[in-house]
Amino acid sequence: MTKVRDVSFVALAALSAMLGLAGNVDAEDAPPTIVTLGDSYINSYGVAATETFATRLKSGLNAARHPVTIVEVGYTATSKRGLTWLAESKDGLDLQASPANHVVIVELGQNDCARIDLDHTRANLDQILSILAQKRVPVLVVGTAAYGYCGADYAEPFSKMFSELATKYGDLLYADFKEGVTGHPELLQADNDHPNAAGDAIIVRNMLPMVEALLAQVQPR
Repeated sequence: MTKVRDVSFVALAALSAMLGLAGNVDAEDAPPTIVTLGDSYINSYGVAATETFATRLKSGLNAARHPVTIVEVGYTATSKRGLTWLAESKDGLDLQASPANHVVIVELGQNDCARIDLDHTRANLDQILSILAQKRVPVLVVGTAAYGYCGADYAEPFSKMFSELATKYGDLLYADFKEGVTGHPELLQADNDHPNAAGDAIIVRNMLPMVEALLAQVQPR
């Protein structure tokens, strides 16, 4: 017959407290969450799920001993839709309510040309970055080059907009999402615009040090 030892209420209370403390430690040690707020570039349009930007980024960070959770917001075509997600959607409001341990990569604006004038694009991005700054969420602003059909008068101020807004809010900047890929048709899909799997691999490799710098700014729980 197995003997059952008496356990005092004091001992049980101590054990419960210890288990509770362990739970808190686990919560505090939870890996940071990277939220990718962007268009078809960062969402890897046309690329297999096992080879996307987010999948490769997570793998690269894990290999560098940076465990992370990556949350893909999904395709937000324009800066206006990106702002709507952050300011009005349940997930965006949840992020604002619990910003600790989160960082955000913002890659928006290229699809605005011919849909939204540049002043409104700037205003939308400014508001996104302002909301995140108020919540003390570290941000990596990722720029893009304007499409050729936007015209030369549009392209220069569009390119400058990302660095100006990043400077305004003290955010990190990665100037061009497709750095190292543009001009290399073998790294692009048939549309000669979206990176293919090999292109995404190069983009992640180039951007990885900046994402590591972003994670270094994470606001702990």
